[in-house]
Order: sequence, then C-alpha cells, then structure tokens
Amino acid sequence: MIFEKEDYSSEPYSPYVKQRETLDNGFSKGWGFYFHPNEEYWFDVHSHLGPVKSHSELYKLLDEWFARLDAFRLGRLLLISPLPEDPDKFEIYRNLTNQDAGFNWIFRMNFDRPDLDLFKKALECKAIGLKLHNSPIMKGQASPDIWLGDEWSRIFSLAEEKNIPVLWHVTQRVSRSPYHGGGENAYWSEGWKKGVKFTNEDLLQVCLKLLEKYKNLKIIGAHQFYVGLDRLASLFESHENLFVDTSVGFYLRWADDLYENDREILRNFFIKYQDRILFGSDSILTPGGIDEYLVQAFLCHARFISKLRLPYDVLEKVAHKNTEKLFGLKTMTAERRGNARP
Repeated sequence: MIFEKEDYSSEPYSPYVKQRETLDNGFSKGWGFYFHPNEEYWFDVHSHLGPVKSHSELYKLLDEWFARLDAFRLGRLLLISPLPEDPDKFEIYRNLTNQDAGFNWIFRMNFDRPDLDLFKKALECKAIGLKLHNSPIMKGQASPDIWLGDEWSRIFSLAEEKNIPVLWHVTQRVSRSPYHGGGENAYWSEGWKKGVKFTNEDLLQVCLKLLEKYKNLKIIGAHQFYVGLDRLASLFESHENLFVDTSVGFYLRWADDLYENDREILRNFFIKYQDRILFGSDSILTPGGIDEYLVQAFLCHARFISKLRLPYDVLEKVAHKNTEKLFGLKTMTAERRGNARP
C-alpha cells in the first residue's frame, strides 16, 4: 500500500490502531493510523482547597473547575483541606465524597498539631490521605526532628495501619524558577533570619528515616523533592514505598515543546518508574477564584505529560491509575457528551 508506514516501533500509538488491523476482518485497518495514546482522564493528586462555608459553596466551586477543564479531560480531584484544621467542615467533605466519585479529600495537618483523635475523625469522614508541609520548619518554627517524636509516631503508625498515603512537601529549592513562576529562597529566607542552619538534605533525610521505619507507609514527595532525575532514581531504588507527584517540576508552558534529547531522557525515566509517578498540579481552588490563570497552570502540567509521548499503558498509570491504586479507589468510566471528546 502506498500510504502504509513501514515501522511503528519507535513511536507510540493508541493500542486500538493495531486492533483495527484484524477486527471486523481488517475493514478499518489504516483508519486513524496516526492516533496517539490518550489519557482517559486526569486525576489530580495535588490540589489545594481554600476555605468554604457550606456544601453548596464547595459544590459550586468544583462544578466551575470541572466545567472549565472537562474539555481537557480532568476527571477526578484529590483536594487538600485548608489550614487551620476545621473539623466542622469534615461533614461537608464526606457528603460531597458520597455524592460525587470525582471528588476525594486528604487531611492537612500542621507540624505543631499531631492530633491523633482529629486524624481519626478525618478518616471517619472519608479522608483518604494525609498532607504535610515543611514550610514552617524551613521558617525556623521547629526542628526537622519534630517528625520523629512520639506524637507524630502515633500519626504515622495509624496511617501505615490504615494504608493512608502521605503527600508531603518536604524540601524547597532556593534558586529562582521564573519558568514556572517560583521565587528565590521561598520559606528559607525567613528561617535564615532566625539562624536556621539545617538544609534541604536534612529535611529529606528525616523523611527517608520515616520511610525506613514504616515500611508499609506510602509517602508521595511533592514537587519531586526538588531533586534531579539521577537522585530521584536512587531514592526510588532504595525505597519501595516512595512516590512523587508531577507538580511544578514536570511543567511545560503554553508555547513550548521539549527538546528531543530532553524528551528521550524524561520518557525513559517515566517508563522505568511508571508505577511511582502521580499526576498533580498544585492548583489552589477558592470560591470566586477560578480563572484562566489557574486553568493554564493546570494545562502546563498536562501538556508536559502529553509531550513525553508515553506508551498508552504508562500514560494511563501516570494520569490516574497510579493514584487510584495507591489510594484504593476504583477506576471510573470516562464519559463523552458529544460526537467527539476533546
């Protein structure tokens, strides 16, 4: 055939391209031969929820966000509850979880409030994860070893027992990062004024100690711990219970594409560690705050993954299946509401 491509081995295509070669006696062979692998939907493991007053306000907020991103296949969210901890809102989160399979929540707990009873109440209200953030530590409000104390030991032990993953912002780069909008010395500048001497490495080592102590505790390092691929690979190899999200570090702006050499390096990394990487955007969702700025920031994260040209099964893992497996959720059936789904 004059228009038949000779070798498809170097580029991934939708698995259904190959399937059409034999289905229906090959009647549709060659139709859509160029179709890329696609994600069924995105499951954002890292989205922050701003303060909400009621169930209806939260529902309207999520309805607006999904309406803006439905065309880009956002399917599920794992929302991080805001600080300060407000147990009066837990019932709102539980009710919406019961109402909509696209919504799940994780409980954010501050470093100075390792309240075991509050954590248990959050779990009773269908929280499926725990969120921690080291920014107060970097600002000099406590020692990194605070996480190794008895009170936090009870929290981590319960999380391990109940199979509750921990999403943790452990470290923070000190350089500027104008590519994604990051400032210089975030959090650290305040701590240095107070005489902070410990470093990102010290913070990371505390996290690694916990991974070693609690072998069945799953920790998701936000922003890839701000380390390069070589270091991240070594961490994956030495800690089977370690994962990362894609937020901030795996990011591609609206007019950009990856250089081919970079794409190859990144693609190989994602394929090798395909079970350890979870899609996340670090979006901040507040009532009245949904705008094009937030939409485009989300799309920068989705674009990066799409531009890697991952095989279908790997793309599906990163987009949603890894998160669903880690948090014990069933995969949803994606729906289309027109003759074609964008």
